[in-house]
Amino acid sequence: MSLVANSIKEIISIKIKSRNDSVTDQYQRIFMTKICIVFAALIGVNYFNDKVSCIVANTNGMSDSFVGTTCWIQGFYVFEEMINRFEDCGYYGIPKNMEHDGINSLGHLCAVNDRALGKIFGCYPMKKKYYDQYQYMPFFIASLAILFYLPYVIFKITNSDLMSLKDTLNNKEVKAEDIVSAYFNVKTNSVRKMKLRVIMSVCIKFLYLFANVVAFILCDVLLNGDFRKYGLNYVRWIRSHSFIGLTSNGLKSQTEPKPGYVLLPAMGFCEIHEASRDNRNSYVNSHRFICEISPHLLYQYVMLVFWFLLVFGIGISIAGVVVAMFGYLINFICLLSKDSPAKKIYRIVTFREIDYLECIRRKNLPLYSDVLYSLKEKRVKKTKYSERKFEHFAFVKSDRE
Repeated sequence: MSLVANSIKEIISIKIKSRNDSVTDQYQRIFMTKICIVFAALIGVNYFNDKVSCIVANTNGMSDSFVGTTCWIQGFYVFEEMINRFEDCGYYGIPKNMEHDGINSLGHLCAVNDRALGKIFGCYPMKKKYYDQYQYMPFFIASLAILFYLPYVIFKITNSDLMSLKDTLNNKEVKAEDIVSAYFNVKTNSVRKMKLRVIMSVCIKFLYLFANVVAFILCDVLLNGDFRKYGLNYVRWIRSHSFIGLTSNGLKSQTEPKPGYVLLPAMGFCEIHEASRDNRNSYVNSHRFICEISPHLLYQYVMLVFWFLLVFGIGISIAGVVVAMFGYLINFICLLSKDSPAKKIYRIVTFREIDYLECIRRKNLPLYSDVLYSLKEKRVKKTKYSERKFEHFAFVKSDRE
C-alpha cells in the first residue's frame, strides 16, 4: 500500500511554474487528468483485491468461490419496485422474503412462480435493475483522462505561434525588426490564417466545457441515470439525516435510502442456472443468492468526489469561455476609441497580432516600444499619422534617430 500511496502522491503533485495556457485550462488538462488517473488507480487496486461474497447454503453443492466468481461475471440486480418499500426490504431493493419477486394489483408482494415453477395468476414480475459497472469502471475513469487532455493537444497546435514567440522573447538579443518580419508578416501570416487561430483559441475553451459535460453525461448513462443529482441528493440526505443513525440494513430510519446505495447498492441478487447431463440423467436448477458487492462502497465515495469536481469543472470552463470572449470584446471596444495614438496601431493589425503585441508587452516593454515603431514604419502612412502624434507614446523608442 505504501508503494501505491507514493505513486499516487507523485501523480497528483503539481509544479508551480509559468505555463502557456490559462488557469481555467490548467484545471482541466492538469488537475482533472491527474484526478482521473488517481481515481482509476484507487478503484483499480480494489478491482484486483476485493472479492464478491454471497450467502451460499451448504446443501446446494456449490462452493463459495465458484458462486462469488460466477456472480461477479453475471452481475447483480435489485428490484426497482422495492426502492421505496422500506418496510418490506431486507436490504436496499431486496425483499425480506426471497420468494417475493412480483407484485399484485393490490400492491402486495408475491411470488411469480410456485415451487413447481407454475405461474401464479395476478402476480406480475418486478423490474430488475442490473449493476455490473464494477467490471469496467477503472478503465472508464482512466479513459476520461484522455478526454480532458485532448483539448490541450489542439491548443498546442493552434498556439504554436504564440509559444514560438515566447521562446523568441527569452533571447535577450532579439531585435524588433526580426519579430516584425517573422510574426507580423502578412505574406506568411494571412488574415484568414490569423482569424482561424483566434476562432480556434475560443473553440478550445468550449472543448474543455464539452469534455466536462460529456464526462458528466457518460457517468450518468453508465450509472443508470442516478449520477445526475447524486451530489445534491447526498448533501440533502446528510443534512436531513445527520442526527439519525443507520439501521442494520443500510437504510436511514426506514424513510429514505442512502444516495450511495441508489447509485451503486452494496447488496444485490445474483441468479445462477445450474445444469448437467449424462447418458442416464439430466439435472436443471436455478439458484438465487444475496451477495455483497464491496467494490461499490469505494465507488460510491469516489463518484461523489468526482461529481463535485465535474460540476466545478463545468463552472471553471464556462468562466474560461467568458474570459476569453470578454478579452476579445474589450480589444474590439478599445479599437473604436480614437483617444490614444497607440490604438491607431492596434486598429491596423489583426486580433491575433494584438495577442502578439500583448505577449511582447508583458515580457519586454522596451522591445514592445520598438515593435510598435517598426509596425508604424511599415504599415502606417505618415500622411495620416504624423511623427509628432506618434511621439506621444510613453514608451517611444529613445534612440530612434
